[in-house]
Amino acid sequence: MDNKRRLCLLIESFINDFQIEAVESIYGKGSTIKIHTIDFGVTTNVIQIEAIVMLGDVINEDVLVGTLAEVLIRESMVYFFPDSTIKTYVRFDV
Repeated sequence: MDNKRRLCLLIESFINDFQIEAVESIYGKGSTIKIHTIDFGVTTNVIQIEAIVMLGDVINEDVLVGTLAEVLIRESMVYFFPDSTIKTYVRFDV
């Protein structure tokens, strides 16, 4: 397991273990957030993260808003990279 995958698992654990109530209140019971990829800027201090919101019981247009996932990812990245700019891309899956 490389360092990027390890970091992805740490972010997922933080969100899905410690922030699960917020995730389930917005996206529905049984929903989780998975970090698909993480890329670091070569010449800039930017980190780009692609996340997948795995929807649970509720699947409708009201829950297809990626704002909460972006906030939770940025909040978790403060512990790992406090001085970096975080850019997120959120998509949904069932």
